[in-house]
Amino acid sequence: MKFTTGVEFLDKQIEGIHPGLVILYESVGAGGREFALTSMLNNAGKYKTSYLAISKPRDVVEREIKLVFPERKIENIEFEILSFADFYFKDTLVPLRWVADKSLGVELLKTEKNVFNKLVEFFDNLQPESYVFIDSLTDLARIAEMKFGWENLIDILKGLRILCMKKQILLTMLLTSNVFERGKEEELLDQADGVVVFEWLVEKDSITRWMYFRKFLGLLPLIEKERIVKYNVRIDPALGFTISRVMRVL
Repeated sequence: MKFTTGVEFLDKQIEGIHPGLVILYESVGAGGREFALTSMLNNAGKYKTSYLAISKPRDVVEREIKLVFPERKIENIEFEILSFADFYFKDTLVPLRWVADKSLGVELLKTEKNVFNKLVEFFDNLQPESYVFIDSLTDLARIAEMKFGWENLIDILKGLRILCMKKQILLTMLLTSNVFERGKEEELLDQADGVVVFEWLVEKDSITRWMYFRKFLGLLPLIEKERIVKYNVRIDPALGFTISRVMRVL
């Protein structure tokens, strides 16, 4: 099977994405998050669709979605939003009352569970042919580097990729560029079936956003056959992430 991206122009060209792990590699503000949100909204109802927020409470996520789509009616969001913020901040200096979705009990404060335990629980119970977005591989990598070891993070990503292929799951994860040293960043990207790059440039007194496929199993031959280099993208207040033009090699 293939999953549609939810971006009409792109789906007509590539005819969907195979199950597996895809990293959305974004320069801050370049459109990676908007791509993910547009894809989630447009695919809600087609698949079992879940948004996993690593460090943001559910109400913050809902607010961000409304701000990305100010001209779209999204009062009844049709996909599941799960927040791991309680577990992300549990052992930090941040007071949990600032970030918790609900009043904290003694049970949560004493639990040994962490973000990665919750991820394992979620994917163990996830039904096949599901679409999942993790909103910050950056946050996962930071907490892993500080508390659990980088090698354990890489092993988790390897395991998630295999699980996604076995259960026909599309997992997309957002990674902010230039946060980690080059070697670690490359190691993260190496775990994915696909890497979609989002970057922006200031050109002639305007900001131009571009998207291109750095690697993608099963898609690169199609894209190179069409001589596509990259896509010029825009963020529409009603439609969200859109493609306005394509740069090709002549």
